[in-house]
Amino acid sequence: MAIQFTRRWILAASALLTLAACSTTNPASLSGQYQAKANWTSSFLSQVLGGQTMPDGVNNWACRPAENQNPVVLIHGTFSSSMYSFGALGPALANQNLCVYSIDYGAAESGDWFKGVGPVDESAQRIADFVKFVKTTTGRNKVTLVGHSQGGLIGFYYLKMLQGAAHVDRFVALAPSVNGTSIAKTPNRDLVEYCLACADQHPRSALLRELKTGAITMPGVQYSVLVTKNDKVVVPVENQFVKEPGVQNIYIQDLLPGKRVSHSGMLYDTETLDLIVKLVQGQSIRTASN
Repeated sequence: MAIQFTRRWILAASALLTLAACSTTNPASLSGQYQAKANWTSSFLSQVLGGQTMPDGVNNWACRPAENQNPVVLIHGTFSSSMYSFGALGPALANQNLCVYSIDYGAAESGDWFKGVGPVDESAQRIADFVKFVKTTTGRNKVTLVGHSQGGLIGFYYLKMLQGAAHVDRFVALAPSVNGTSIAKTPNRDLVEYCLACADQHPRSALLRELKTGAITMPGVQYSVLVTKNDKVVVPVENQFVKEPGVQNIYIQDLLPGKRVSHSGMLYDTETLDLIVKLVQGQSIRTASN
């Protein structure tokens, strides 16, 4: 069957390959029962050519959390998927004996390789439903939430606007577009028609104005935000921080001086993954930034 290279496919491919191009970093090589992908390209090829839709160790529905642990739910970003985003982080968390779950959301059409393009509020509702399912399946009252890029924005939106705080103990936001990104200001009618999530991530979008009316954070949730100074996607970088009481805002470079890690590369860098795992486990990391 001939492959039809539609305008929609080309737009998505261009955006996703841009992220891949800025992902150069120290490849993940974490040891353990579950195998981490070395980099974004490896994850992409495993899904597109190999048919692997979830990272190793993710969505093991027989997993039962230890007494002092909650299940972990991962939320990928724009033009991505669970496999692309969490090919290393998913196994890294599972190798710590955590029960890890993820779902692909926001595809424009069934079978699209590129997810996370639907309206943010609809995607947040999808995450809300998935969290309830994970809670029921694992028998736990709460989950730990991890979101990257748009996944971070969705996490903040879910916790505040969809009363998600009652279901979450802690939230780790990785390079979140919680205040939008200046990239979304670039006018491109074709892209906006395809990627409604891109319009929602415009700094002055109606969705962000609604979210930022009053405090963004909610009582009872432990918040951490991890950011790289080398980010070229969610910019300006400092807008990724949520400057509210109780939020642990962290620059990767404050802990790993000289580290060059990109927006998507942070998910495949071994030292950064170690930081993320600690945050997911609830360990406090002190830096000059928080």
